[in-house]
Amino acid sequence: MQAGRFLDNSPDDASAQPETAVLRVLWMTAQGMVWPWLLQSLCRQDAIEHAVETHLIWEPVGDHLGYHITDAGRRRIVDWYRENRPSPGATDGDHWRAVTLR
Repeated sequence: MQAGRFLDNSPDDASAQPETAVLRVLWMTAQGMVWPWLLQSLCRQDAIEHAVETHLIWEPVGDHLGYHITDAGRRRIVDWYRENRPSPGATDGDHWRAVTLR
């Protein structure tokens, strides 16, 4: 699946917001989408770079260790999840989908 389906950067696309795009990187990394080709196909490149520069994730090491979420990145995505998780029976909101959909 191409990231473009969810990340088309249209003005009303919630994932076009920088904070949402970084949260998406953290979510995907926490979910195990750690290989460069995979993360780059699911997330915006500028958001990946921002997450690396701000030490929310670490870059891959060699050919066998993909991206790793840092303690700061894990705290940030867990805090976001606690504040934004859908309640039982509720429909997923645009922000939730922009961060979590694959």
